Amino acid sequence: MLKIRPIATELHCGMPNSNTMSNILIVDDMASNRYILRSLLEEAGYQVREATDGQQAVDAAAQVTPDLILMDINMPVMDGYEACRRIQQQQGQWTLPIIFISSNSEVSALEQAFQAGGCDYVSKPFHQLEVLARVQNQLRLKELGRQQARVQLYQSLFQLTAGIAHEINTPLGVGITASSLIQGAGDLLANAVKSGVLGQRLLHQQLTDIKEGTELVESSLRRVALLITRFKELTRDQTELDANTFSVQESVQKLLLAFSPELQIAKVSYHLDGNKVILTAPESLFLDLIQELIKNSLDHAFQGIGEHSFTIHIGQHEGSLLLTYKDSGPGMPADKLPRLFEPFFTTLRGNANHCGLSACRIHNLVENNLHGSVNVTSPPGEGLCYKIHLPLKPVS
Repeated sequence: MLKIRPIATELHCGMPNSNTMSNILIVDDMASNRYILRSLLEEAGYQVREATDGQQAVDAAAQVTPDLILMDINMPVMDGYEACRRIQQQQGQWTLPIIFISSNSEVSALEQAFQAGGCDYVSKPFHQLEVLARVQNQLRLKELGRQQARVQLYQSLFQLTAGIAHEINTPLGVGITASSLIQGAGDLLANAVKSGVLGQRLLHQQLTDIKEGTELVESSLRRVALLITRFKELTRDQTELDANTFSVQESVQKLLLAFSPELQIAKVSYHLDGNKVILTAPESLFLDLIQELIKNSLDHAFQGIGEHSFTIHIGQHEGSLLLTYKDSGPGMPADKLPRLFEPFFTTLRGNANHCGLSACRIHNLVENNLHGSVNVTSPPGEGLCYKIHLPLKPVS
């Protein structure tokens, strides 16, 4: 039987109600424990759901993600540690606050709780006010995290908008200047014809200027078109695509076969290895990610003369897909690597084919569309190495 230390009800009547509509999942195999916690939380204005074991908790969290979970440890079917791990893996990142409530106050139990993805630990018996305070504190921290994410989003949007303006302004400026030169050459020819002084030398010179100006206008417009196309790819909403279950290795192998002619021309070899992993996600988005990684290497890493290569390793790590992509390019200096995922950042500035959105799109596909995480390293003398973690099943 759960023991609690009673307190006067007026102590929590004055609790701030900013989290009134928060949804809390109570996970405990003892009905009496669930009743006490439900009464306590509902009186404080929270919405409450219940689960009687770890597996039920995993299923409930997959159906409707709670704002917070109160988790017992020792339960049948699945204990609290395993349930916590699986729920956090479902979320893609450890952002769901899970508070363990247990009579086990040993240090090892606390360590296991935090290693599993818990954010707090309350020992039984407990004060009612303590539970409410810790619940409110974790929800407040979660809201602060959301606010910080919004601030970062606004900063990113500002940076992206400024980058778009700068990148488009440059080719537009070149195009406007070139069109002015074309107009000047045309006016000069018209005046020469009108005055009857148009000679072969003048005609040839002005036609050459017009041809060069036209080429500048065309290349500038192509640059703008490329920027707009890449930006549309970056901002396209692909979150509503249906997920399907597929073999990662087989899917990647088919894509590599389609790429073979282009890779042979570029003298690029590849190696695919790893374990058979089954992924449930929009396969088209996953293949977009692999394609973007390969294209990024072709455009940036494999510029020199000679043979090049990349490797793709497929495995699992802590219940998620771990995809490692590494190319044999020159890599990136340590001082520039942190900027890799910034929109419009490129080490090949001035090259019309490189607008600095490839790595940004890779990051967007992983983090926003596939709900995973990506980390990139560049050891001295080696190429870029991407480590990508993706949840094996869709995040609710």
